[in-house]
Amino acid sequence: MALMRRISWGVWVCVLCATAYGQRPVPLADDVGEPLLPYGISEQEVALSGQLAYFFEDEDGTDVVHVIGDAHLTLGEPQGQQLRGREAVVWIAQREFEDRTYHHLEVLLWQDAEVSEVGHTITSGPALFVTLNSYSGITTNVDDVALRSSADTQVYQRGRDVRSAYAAGTLHVPDENVSLRVYQATGLGAERKQVKQRPPILMQFPGEFTTLEVDGRSVITVAGGAYLSRGDSGSGDFLEIRADAVVVFLPRSISGGEVDEAQDAGLGAGERGSDEWARSTRRRTDRKEADRQLLSTGLGDDVEVEAVYVEGDVIMSQGANMIRASRIYYDFVREKALILDAVVRATLLERNVPIYVRAEEVRQLSANRFVASQAWLTTSEFYTPHYHVGAARVELTDRTPPTTAGRRTGIRAGSFRIRHATLNVSGHPIGYWPYIHGRVDTSETAVRSVRSGYSDDFGVEIETEWDFLNVLGLETPDGFSSTLSLDFFSERGPAIGIDADYEQDRYYGYVRSYLLNDNGSDFLGRDRENLSRKDVRGRFLWRHRQYLQDDWQISLELSDISDRGFLEEFFESEFDTGKEQETLLYLKKQRDNWAFTTQLQTRLMDFTTTTERVPEFGYVRVGEPLGNGATWHSDNRLGVVRYRPADQMFRELLRDGRHVGSGSVARLDSRQEIGCPVDLGPVRLVPFVSARGTAWDDSPSEGGLARALGAVGVRSSMYLSRDYPEARSSLFDIDGVRHIVKPELVAWASAANRDADDLFLFDDRIEGVDATDGVTLGVRQRWQTKRGQGATRRVVDFLTLDLEVGVFNDSDGEALTNGYTSFSRPEESVARNFVNGAMVWRVNDRTALLSEVNFDMNDGAVDVFNLSLAVERSPRFSYLLGYRYIGDTDSNLLGFDMNYRLTEKHTLALREAFDLERGQTLDFTIAFIRKFPRWFSAVSFELDEAEDDYGVSFSLWPEGLPRATLGSRRFTGLANTTRIEND
Repeated sequence: MALMRRISWGVWVCVLCATAYGQRPVPLADDVGEPLLPYGISEQEVALSGQLAYFFEDEDGTDVVHVIGDAHLTLGEPQGQQLRGREAVVWIAQREFEDRTYHHLEVLLWQDAEVSEVGHTITSGPALFVTLNSYSGITTNVDDVALRSSADTQVYQRGRDVRSAYAAGTLHVPDENVSLRVYQATGLGAERKQVKQRPPILMQFPGEFTTLEVDGRSVITVAGGAYLSRGDSGSGDFLEIRADAVVVFLPRSISGGEVDEAQDAGLGAGERGSDEWARSTRRRTDRKEADRQLLSTGLGDDVEVEAVYVEGDVIMSQGANMIRASRIYYDFVREKALILDAVVRATLLERNVPIYVRAEEVRQLSANRFVASQAWLTTSEFYTPHYHVGAARVELTDRTPPTTAGRRTGIRAGSFRIRHATLNVSGHPIGYWPYIHGRVDTSETAVRSVRSGYSDDFGVEIETEWDFLNVLGLETPDGFSSTLSLDFFSERGPAIGIDADYEQDRYYGYVRSYLLNDNGSDFLGRDRENLSRKDVRGRFLWRHRQYLQDDWQISLELSDISDRGFLEEFFESEFDTGKEQETLLYLKKQRDNWAFTTQLQTRLMDFTTTTERVPEFGYVRVGEPLGNGATWHSDNRLGVVRYRPADQMFRELLRDGRHVGSGSVARLDSRQEIGCPVDLGPVRLVPFVSARGTAWDDSPSEGGLARALGAVGVRSSMYLSRDYPEARSSLFDIDGVRHIVKPELVAWASAANRDADDLFLFDDRIEGVDATDGVTLGVRQRWQTKRGQGATRRVVDFLTLDLEVGVFNDSDGEALTNGYTSFSRPEESVARNFVNGAMVWRVNDRTALLSEVNFDMNDGAVDVFNLSLAVERSPRFSYLLGYRYIGDTDSNLLGFDMNYRLTEKHTLALREAFDLERGQTLDFTIAFIRKFPRWFSAVSFELDEAEDDYGVSFSLWPEGLPRATLGSRRFTGLANTTRIEND
């Protein structure tokens, strides 16, 4: 198929830039401090910065970064752990723990070494050796890079010796009495783990308790209610347990006294009044009192609780998360637990909703990993939820990093695995999937959205979106998301698509694809040819940007569409407002005020107009100082270009005539400008002169030719302001007024030896430029006042009014657009005489009046006029009333939008756009939104008389997750607000 053959086209480019610098010698007499071993494996990102960095591989295969000059390593947020030194040698290795890959860093800080912890504890010395572990990525930000080894330097050799001694165990590891948080090393696979004092367990209970001695250990039993807590109540790790009965297991006896239970038990009845019986009773009473006092104030640093067993109306909470159960056994030493008949409530911060897990059995395998058997997952707090995901087994891993204060307020990041999952609505299963692996911040199911409806053009519509990697049973990496679209249209056919978005520190991009077996025809509006298809149609788009070393970046675009009507018919919003569909490779090096570019561009779709570049090089320099205040601007291009107009349909040939393309044309273009700013009091004048020379080796009629274009002119601007502190009005919410005025002027004259009609139109900003003379005067005004109360008091622009007049001596009466003046390059202006005005009046924080008008002096008529009134009376009522006229497109529209919250559960939305010129409704939509517990639904009716189309659709989405909408997402924003912009 033609589409698949085009998609197979690909581009691969590698750019390698390296700059090597020498380094200064360093003293060797300083001792290296003891290794500092931070606790566990962090979720925070590692950032490394400095002046010069060597990147190479050590002899054992470990990656090494040697940073010279102000070496700085940060773990986490800017206020996280900080490592500093004049130099730093960093060894980076990848290891695994609990099936997760993490980075293990060994860092030698050399000269003026300092380690600053989150709690502002600081360790410093001439040299320090530190180890770090992080699941997240590592970023570098250095001034210069050398892609070669620094193994011959003395600093690296010293660090290598320290690292080897530490690995062999011959480098002493300090104890916990050293300043900073220094931890004893213990085994965690191949990793070091912190051994720290566990916080004490505090107990409170109103009734009696019993202490038993079993093999020299104490077991405490409490009945009649008990309360246990661990940690600091101000931290996010603070743990609380409430239950009717508690059994506490201690590693040894908690009291020093001995109780001769056998002797006490052997006392006769006659001896109970003796002194011995009294002393024994006092010993038992004193011991219980001592134990009660010890338990109520904490078990202290020398006695630790190994585990507890609790039962009877058990509530265990930690931060925003809570567990209710009938019985719990909690092992504090191993951070493991067995929870029976459990209801787990966790807060999903990104979605601002709770998630509930109900299970017969929940096992806590570590501090952040849980496994549940025979479980329900839902966001509903009801015992019988409206929907839930049932599973034979659920694994949940909380990967939320703590804040710099050590708090955990809920789950922000994490993953889940679900086996034998069923989607249930009102207790009835409606779908099954054997294995799901996803992220808690995305969805608890593989379904992203399901839309059903009916329209005249497409018939019955069923559109579904799925988490692509979730469906495959794979975990979604950080910074990556993908969706699988499975659609069906009764009048068109089945369709499938895969979309992906990704973003990392050094690159980002996205992929869009869609394939359809279309049995219908497109209707794209009046005076348009209807394109009938019974064929495979689709599109593929890939856009990628990569940041390379030494200020280079590369951009790649690959776009192919099966036919000219596909994008407008199936992705109308992207067709109307999106970027042009292009296939190109763009390489740029930008530093300070200059940039060097290379562009390679071709065309895959014959129904688009494209200028191919095979290739084209560019060099730009902006605002280069020349002395005496003068500045120089330079823009240069050299390459081979080819103009390829779109294939024309019959109506287009009759209307526009045949568009002629070109062969491959070598082109050189250079524009130079010099400006000299002059200040005359408050007025800044910038006289300028520009010259442009362009040469082509081919043209439409004369073969090779050259063109010279020169311009001379002046730019001017100034600021004026005045305060009116006495101006006040409660009606218009005015408390003092500041009036700011900025007049602007640009005037120029230009001349050229060739007209644009003699040239192929490769670029509007080069071949599309003609010699024009003109003057433009603008006045931009702002009226400011203070609004709000207390902490919300602020300065706002309550009225803006911009006016602009442009006059040209060679105005273009054939241009199909409004007049326009480019202040930076006046010769590129659209030469139509015009008067333009724009106004925004913010009557108050909830009411605004907006208007724009453009008067075309060539036609002697207004060709653009807009007037809109926006009113927001949140949270109940908002509306927008507007009128828009565009003369060039015969657009004369009256629009009305309204959102009204009838009750706390019901919201009404109305949209109307009416074409006054033709008496047709272009968009009429009425929608009814209903709120359920943790769910929202919407039913809407849409009508478009211009395209002779109508439709009915139904939407359903969970609270906090509008992207998982079952249906159209147009009105999901109205779940939380009635603002017009949230439709």
